[in-house]
Amino acid sequence: MKIKRFLIQLAGVVSTSLGLLLYVPVALGQSGEDDEGAPVSMEDFEPGSYVQKAAAMLEQQMSESPDKRVPQKLLRAAKCVAVFPQVGQAGLVIGGKYGRGMVSCRQQDGSFGPPLFTRMTSLTIGAQVGIQQVSLLMLVMSDKGLNTLLSGKPIIGAEAGIAVGPVGREAGIDLDVFLQSPIVSYSRSKGLFAGAVLEGAAITRAKRVNKELYGDFETTEQLLFQRKEAPEKVRPIRDVLDKYVAS
Repeated sequence: MKIKRFLIQLAGVVSTSLGLLLYVPVALGQSGEDDEGAPVSMEDFEPGSYVQKAAAMLEQQMSESPDKRVPQKLLRAAKCVAVFPQVGQAGLVIGGKYGRGMVSCRQQDGSFGPPLFTRMTSLTIGAQVGIQQVSLLMLVMSDKGLNTLLSGKPIIGAEAGIAVGPVGREAGIDLDVFLQSPIVSYSRSKGLFAGAVLEGAAITRAKRVNKELYGDFETTEQLLFQRKEAPEKVRPIRDVLDKYVAS
């Protein structure tokens, strides 16, 4: 009898958790925290508004005092930068993440190229309760980091060599360690910026969005590293990155 009661309770918890996960995109769309909510479907997704949010997030962070911002030396050394302005996290026993973002990479002249649009999803088992919204920033320091980021497979931090990013002046003490890391990750929640643990998330290309923006292109590498032209609505992210790399 006790076992039966336990199984009924467990089923209820799992059902609630799955319900929360299905609710994440909708909840984000109605959220009043930080920024406007994330779109639910491809049809609702407007790349220009997401670029504006990503650019504003970067501008805010890099305008902070030296004690609170991402070390500029790390940003200058990055091969690519991935920004997810809104990622929803939800769960009870079964948890997960959902969000949309973009990746911009250095081209031969040192400037950043047009952003590749992506999605992030994950499913995890853990003690997380409820729904929250965070922003994510990842500095991709090497080819290995970019391959890991865009592999479409769940990211395992230890295997991928992802480092929890340093913030502030004190970061300079061990900065060489981070310069050698494939990916350095950060998160922002309720206005606070700190290193992020990126575990179990899979990042995939938003093929339809990219095709609508850029038309046909042979490879992802061609878009990231060789394409110069980009629609005006996606240029703000390049402008902010170029600004803080050059300054």
